[in-house]
Formats: sequence, C-alpha cells, structure tokens
Amino acid sequence: MTEDEVLGIGGENLAGFYSAMKYFQSLDNPNNTKFVEAFKKKYGEKSVIGDVTQAAYLGPWLWKLTVEKAGSFDIDKVAAASSGVEFTGAPEGYVRVHDTNHHLWSKLRIGQWQTNGQAKVLYESELIEPNPFPKGYQ
Repeated sequence: MTEDEVLGIGGENLAGFYSAMKYFQSLDNPNNTKFVEAFKKKYGEKSVIGDVTQAAYLGPWLWKLTVEKAGSFDIDKVAAASSGVEFTGAPEGYVRVHDTNHHLWSKLRIGQWQTNGQAKVLYESELIEPNPFPKGYQ
C-alpha cells in the first residue's frame, strides 16, 4: 500500500499497519524534501507521493544519465551504457543500475502508517542487489 491508497482509505483506518516499499513520502533526506516541496507546489498541498510516482520521476533521470553516458539515443548503445549508471538525486536516495540485469539497486524500507496518512519509517536496509529472475520463476 502506498500513500495514494492511504489517501483514499484514510490514515485513521490504517494507523499501525505496515508496508514494505523502497520509497515513502516521509523519507527524511534533502533530495526528498526538495522533491515533495516542488510536487506539492505544482499539484497542491493535499497531493501525495507514493512509490510509483517517485519511480515515474526517477526513470527519466536514469534515461538522461544513460543517454549522456552512451553519447547517443540509439537503443542498443543506451542499453549497453546503462550498466553501473548511478543517480544521487533520487528522492529515495542513491540508486544505481545493475551491471548485467539492468535493474535498480535500491533500499527496502518498512513503514508504519500513521493517522496523518504518512508512514513512519522503522527500518531501512542497505542497497539490495536486484534479482528479477530468481530460480524457480523462469
């Protein structure tokens, strides 16, 4: 569950429940503070940001960095250049693209929902290596 669903259900109905995500609007870091302020200025104070919204913001930045590294918009060159691309400006914090599977190294966070519709982050992992094709799922 993300902030978007909590907005519809009401924080008072979910207080004490937990979610496991890589991003919560309540993350306390300079990138996220700036992102949330700009988002609310553009879309309204009552708007919320969930994991999917943050990922939609993050994607074009990763594309930009990868295109710049490749020096081209050619899809094959961009794919080849994506290995190891790092982005320090993500609202969730530092992320990087895996060298071989092109998925994103990121952190897991456990949040407990509060009556105000925001999650109190109780746990944050180190960067986790992405494994999009674990054995048994091929």
